[in-house]
Amino acid sequence: MDGQEAGTVPSGRPGRRTLVFQCVTVVLVLLGAGYPLLAAAAGTGDWAGLADPGLARYGDPKEWHPPLGVESPWNPILWIFVVARVLVVAHGTTLLGLVGVVVGVARLAGRGVGRGRSAALLVGTLLCAAVTVVMLTPYGAHLRTWLLD
Repeated sequence: MDGQEAGTVPSGRPGRRTLVFQCVTVVLVLLGAGYPLLAAAAGTGDWAGLADPGLARYGDPKEWHPPLGVESPWNPILWIFVVARVLVVAHGTTLLGLVGVVVGVARLAGRGVGRGRSAALLVGTLLCAAVTVVMLTPYGAHLRTWLLD
C-alpha cells in the first residue's frame, strides 16, 4: 500500500477541518458583533462611533438586528445571528479564536500540509489571533457591553 496501514481510512487533505473551523470562528464574530455595529453606524450616519460604540451613540443594539416577525422563530438565518451574538457576548468567540490559533500553529508546525494550504492556514491562524486580541482588549469589552445592553 502507499505507506498506510491495512484497514485504515485515508484522511482528507491535511488542515481542511482546521481551516474551516478558523473561518467559521471569524464569520461568527463578523455576524455577532460586526453586523450590528456596521448597521448601527450606517443607520445613524455616525461612522466615528465604530471606534467607540455605546448606547449614547447608537442606542439599543437590538434595533439593528434583522427584524423579528411572525415566522422568525422558524427562520434559520435569524438563529445564526442570535447564536453568533450570544457567542460574542459570552466570550465564546474569544475561546474559539484561541483554539483556532493553537490548532493552526500545531497544524503549521506539523508536516504534510502543502504550500497553498499552508498559506491559507497561516491567514486563518492570524485572523483567529486578531479576533482573540480584539476581544480581549478594552475595545472588545466595550463592544460586548454595548451588545449586552
